[in-house]
Amino acid sequence: MNLKKRALIFLLAILVLAVFIRTYSLLEAVNEKDQSQQIVEIRSGMSGRDISNLLAEEGLIKSADVFYLLIRVKNSNLRSGHYGFSPADDAFSILESLEKGDELQFQLTVPEGFTIREIIERLAGLERPDYQRHKLAEAFNDQAQLLNFEEAQLQREEIIEAAEGLVIPDTYRFPLSYSEEQLVRDLINNFNRQRLPQLREAAAESEYDAYQLLIIASLIETEGKLDSENEIIASVIYNRLDRGMPLQLDATVQYVLPERKSRLFYVDLEVESPYNTYQIDQLPPAPIANPGTRALLAAIEPAESDYLFYFARDDGSHVFTESYQQHLEKQRQLD
Repeated sequence: MNLKKRALIFLLAILVLAVFIRTYSLLEAVNEKDQSQQIVEIRSGMSGRDISNLLAEEGLIKSADVFYLLIRVKNSNLRSGHYGFSPADDAFSILESLEKGDELQFQLTVPEGFTIREIIERLAGLERPDYQRHKLAEAFNDQAQLLNFEEAQLQREEIIEAAEGLVIPDTYRFPLSYSEEQLVRDLINNFNRQRLPQLREAAAESEYDAYQLLIIASLIETEGKLDSENEIIASVIYNRLDRGMPLQLDATVQYVLPERKSRLFYVDLEVESPYNTYQIDQLPPAPIANPGTRALLAAIEPAESDYLFYFARDDGSHVFTESYQQHLEKQRQLD
């Protein structure tokens, strides 16, 4: 090989190396010191070129053309959603996140005893996603009707909220791109997978069906402040039902009032509602809250007792009695 050919090959090698170095530099982070996160929405149907241009416009990559070339070389399948990137992220890590669908998530905590209305308010109060109250309400109603819960007649007019009791209290994480319908579907499906089989198994050995057990669990959840008393409260509920006595639970009245009161008055106890257990001698038509596991277990396995009455102490605990006379005497002693 003569000297001229060697020189040409050397120059070509230098050129290729220079192009490689330049291209690689355009895949490095825009600014390694800038960790400020930017939320980028990759919409369904966007092409690789569209995504590359968007990332470049947002100042997250150095070159749309080079990023698009990387997509083509890797034959990447990019997923839609909301992502959090910063100028400190290099193109390789950004592409990897888009390939995996590693999008941003938000957290929803549902405390024990929360109602559907309270869940809707918590979701509607989030800055992101921007959920609409009426869409959440519609989604809860629609998904409740689709639930495979034959024991529950959720279409009855007297039911205030068809989905009440169908959300398991827990801390959940959802993709930021989730719609109202997707989020509610996941919540109700979680109940369908985890709690409905447990209720049906318990109902097979009970005189109450699965939906009635769920209603009773919601009553226990809202009446009891101490988990240690749940089984005893359950026994009072069953004892009164067995005797055809009104349950007379304040929580059922609170549920139908426009706003919760710190103290109920006699006029409140006279409110006309199928939920008002001061006015009916049976269970309300639906749960009044979303019960936790302890309350559910108490409904399934109540304590054995002859208690028919209880009232609350200032510390949230209760005094239980077997007769109304004992009930009045205990109240006088503590006054």
